[in-house]
Amino acid sequence: MELKIGTKDSIKFKVEDKDLAKNLQISPEDNFPEVFATARLVALMECSAAKILIPFLEEGQLSVGVEVNIKHLAPTLSGDTAISTATFEGMEGKLYKFRLEVVDSGGVIGTGTHTRAIVTKDRLMSGANKRVGK
Repeated sequence: MELKIGTKDSIKFKVEDKDLAKNLQISPEDNFPEVFATARLVALMECSAAKILIPFLEEGQLSVGVEVNIKHLAPTLSGDTAISTATFEGMEGKLYKFRLEVVDSGGVIGTGTHTRAIVTKDRLMSGANKRVGK
């Protein structure tokens, strides 16, 4: 099976209170707003790209994010639905490149690009453990 340029997939996501920037702040002084957090927007975008790669993973493999470049263009309130669509744009060496767009009931809230790699879980975890001396 071959991944074709232009392949798309989407994830529909209901924004809840736990997804708001206010609930992701580190300290009260951060004073983040009660709107969809950029960190959660990025996670949603990554998941929509990762979903495209699932059929291409062999046993013991997973895909990991390598690069994310996004613009968070508009606020989204709790209770609204965000739909993230990833489009496969091609390969750069062993890396998979995606174009991203997220919309809510009011229109586009985020756009960007994302790069993923397919790795073996064992190798990834071995490298992570070596970094911390395990």
